[in-house]
Amino acid sequence: MTPTEAINAAMKGRTRLINGTLAELRALLQQAERDIVALLAALPTDYQAWYLPQLQAEIRRALEGVATEAAAAVDAGQVSAWREGSQLVDNVLAASAVSVVIPQLDPRQLSAMRQFLTEKIRDVTLEAANLINSQLGLVVIGTQTPFDAVKAVSKILGETTLRRGTTIVSTELNRAFSAANQLRMEQSAQYVPGLQKKWLKSGKREPRPEHVAIHGQVQPVEKPFVLEGGAVTMMYPGDPRAPARHTINCGCASVPVVPKDNPYGLKRTIVDEIADNDAAENARARAALRNAARTG
Repeated sequence: MTPTEAINAAMKGRTRLINGTLAELRALLQQAERDIVALLAALPTDYQAWYLPQLQAEIRRALEGVATEAAAAVDAGQVSAWREGSQLVDNVLAASAVSVVIPQLDPRQLSAMRQFLTEKIRDVTLEAANLINSQLGLVVIGTQTPFDAVKAVSKILGETTLRRGTTIVSTELNRAFSAANQLRMEQSAQYVPGLQKKWLKSGKREPRPEHVAIHGQVQPVEKPFVLEGGAVTMMYPGDPRAPARHTINCGCASVPVVPKDNPYGLKRTIVDEIADNDAAENARARAALRNAARTG
């Protein structure tokens, strides 16, 4: 596998992961819609005021269950995105015939990102419960028909909530992928002098013009990418320190560039201290045995 093939495989894997996670979220919301519509269909035509609190409680319980399942689904997706972002760097280095043994990434940043995403997804889902219950209140006071309430439920779960959830999940999964990618490159740069990174624009139909403009921009791993003539800098796509207009729904990527003066033909260009120490000890032992044999 060449470095380009490793990058292409990682980009396809990232797309599959994000799409798969979004499909899980969509399926959960669609099932919630069916359940709530069925619940409303079983009620009398008149929504008695005395029954409204019980109905609202049932709907909230149903959506709390969806919130828990949705949070678990996006959490699993985010962990996978983090792992794949790190693996991209390892695969490109391996494809460039660079062998390096470095420790796994510090999980603390991932833990903070996971907590943020699961809370956001839970909030979005439970906000849907409040919106639906408001629609039921309109039926009770006579300003909306039960039929209109059912249509409102479908719109809340099928459009509003799904759209918000899709934006959050797409943004945060790509952010996790890119953050892990950057951290792994920073680790690798300690052993691969001159390692750089390159910005790749997304494959979306209408990417941001500013991101298209820096497609192919190369920077040292420890330096940020430069956008808008220097008005904006980003360490990686989705960098939370950048303005939201550059991060929300961003599908760009940053990939490692192995320096040309580090020949790809070398089987090992990186010192593996553990392996080298073992090899040195074995060599000393063999030399001692040869000396013993000669003097014996």
